[in-house]
Amino acid sequence: MKKVFMIMMVSLLCIPSFAQDETVIEVQNVKGPYITNGFWDNWFVTAGGGVQIYFGESDTYGSIGKRLAPALDISVGKWITPAVGVRLQYSGLQAKGWTHGLLPYSDGQPDSKGYYKEKFNTMNIHGDFLWNISNAIGGERIDRFWNFVPYAGFGFARSGGNGTSKNELAANAGLLHNLRLSDAVDISIDMRAMFVNQRFAFTQGSKGVNVLGTVTAGITYKFNTRGFKRASDLIVVEDNTRYVEQIAMLEDMLEKAEVKRSALEMQLKTTKAELNEVNGTEMPAPLLGNLAIFFEIGKADLTEKSIINIGYMADVIKQFPTKNFVIFASADKETGTPEFNMELSRKRGEAVYNLLVEKYGIDPNQLKIEAVGSSQQKFDGAQLNRVVVIEDNE
Repeated sequence: MKKVFMIMMVSLLCIPSFAQDETVIEVQNVKGPYITNGFWDNWFVTAGGGVQIYFGESDTYGSIGKRLAPALDISVGKWITPAVGVRLQYSGLQAKGWTHGLLPYSDGQPDSKGYYKEKFNTMNIHGDFLWNISNAIGGERIDRFWNFVPYAGFGFARSGGNGTSKNELAANAGLLHNLRLSDAVDISIDMRAMFVNQRFAFTQGSKGVNVLGTVTAGITYKFNTRGFKRASDLIVVEDNTRYVEQIAMLEDMLEKAEVKRSALEMQLKTTKAELNEVNGTEMPAPLLGNLAIFFEIGKADLTEKSIINIGYMADVIKQFPTKNFVIFASADKETGTPEFNMELSRKRGEAVYNLLVEKYGIDPNQLKIEAVGSSQQKFDGAQLNRVVVIEDNE
C-alpha cells in the first residue's frame, strides 16, 4: 500500500513540475494563451462528507435507504492551467449491502431467502486528472459562480471488516461542481463512481466489476497565487538596451561639452578682463553657458556623473557672486499626468538646488527654481526633456 501511495504522489507532483520545466525553455514562460504559474501557485485543499452506496452482486436486494453509508473526502490538488488540473484524494468510510450466502463481510443471520446483511469499511486513495469545462469553453473568470469539472483517475482501494481485508486497484470517474463563495473559498459537490473488481467484497458472480457510488459536499480552500494571466495581457517590449546605452553615452558627452563650454567661457571672461585692464576700457559682462542634467523616466535622483558635472558648474557660479541663475526643471509630456509631472519636475529642481547649496556652498540667493512640469518642452524627444538646465538669468 505504501509503495502504491508513494508512486501516485510522485506521479502527481511531477506533472506540474514538467509543465513548469517546459516553460523555462519557452520565451516569457508562455503556455498556450496563459502564462504558466510557478510550482507553488494554484494549489487547493478540499474536505467534505456525504453518502455512498455499493453496487455488488446481490446488493440490490435491499432498499436504497438501507444501503446508504457515510462517506468522507480529503483532497489536495493543483491547477496547471485554468482548464487542466491534478488531484490526490482519500475517500471512503463504509459500505452496506446484501450477500446471498455467508461471506467474510456478512453480518448477522440470513433471512428466509438466504440473504445476509453486509457491512465493511472502505478506503480509496486515487489520483485524478481534472478538466474544468467552464474555463475550457468560456475562458477563465474568477467571478464565475459555478465551475463544472469532470475528472477521471486511478488508485488503490481497500476494504476491511470482521478481521479481514482486501486490496484492489480501482478506477474513478466523476463530476465536481465548484460553487464560488469568494476568491479563496468554494463549496465543492463531488459526484463519483469507483470501479473495482468484485473481489473487493469477496463476492463472485457474473458482474465482474462492482461500483461504489459517492456524493459528498465540502469546502475547498485555494492558496495564493490564485488564477492565471493571459499571454495577450502582457506588453511585449523589444529589447532596446542598445539604444538606451547610446542615449546614455550621448547624454554624458553633452554634459561634458556643456561643462567644458562653461570653463572656456570663464577663461574668455578672464582674458577679456585682462585686456580691459590693459586698454583701460570696460567690457560687458560675459554670458555664461548652460548645464543640462538628465534624469531617468519617473525619477528625480542624481547620478554620480551628474553630481560631478554640477560640481564643475558650481565652480563657474562661484566666479560670479553677483549673478543670478535659474534652475529650469521639466518632465517629458509623453508619460505621466500634468499634475504628476509638475511634482516630478519640482523634485528634480530641488535635487539640483540642494546639491549646489548644501554640498558646493552656492549662495541660495543666486538660485531660483523654475519647475514647469511638462508644460514646456525645451528639446525634441521625450528623453531629452527629463532634464534640469542651470541657466544664466541675465
